[in-house]
Amino acid sequence: MAGGVEDRRAQASYATRAGLVALMLVGALALWIGDPVLWMWITSRLQSGTQATMGPYALMILGIILTAVVIGKALSRLNRFYGEVTGTAPTVRIVLPWRRSVRDVRHGGGNDDDGRVPVSLLDVVMVVAVVIALVALAAWFFVVQPAPPLPGGPGGAKH
Repeated sequence: MAGGVEDRRAQASYATRAGLVALMLVGALALWIGDPVLWMWITSRLQSGTQATMGPYALMILGIILTAVVIGKALSRLNRFYGEVTGTAPTVRIVLPWRRSVRDVRHGGGNDDDGRVPVSLLDVVMVVAVVIALVALAAWFFVVQPAPPLPGGPGGAKH
């Protein structure tokens, strides 16, 4: 009976951890994709006529920055909450390529201070989100909205 309760706790803990990671990924994607798209959409609705003015663009820059700060704070809280749920600091220690010592590798040496830096779960999620955002941008640029035709082609300059 007690094993069943522990299994349910472990499953709930796993579900909670997976949910928090998914929520962090959604938040990171909102930071890199949703935030700029939202403010570009708002700015486009504020434009009147064909003549662009600086007001909406200043609002867009300020809005993107402030929204990014709010999303960043929320992601930081989610990262801390993940640490509380798991009971550990949500970090891993990895050796970044530019911190590796060629001399230590050649001589087989290594110590506790071998260039390892703590990397949080949020750092990993942000890198994954940036990769997803770049793939989405490339897909949109090359597949959905390919380059416009050359002048003189369909919709090009007419003489």
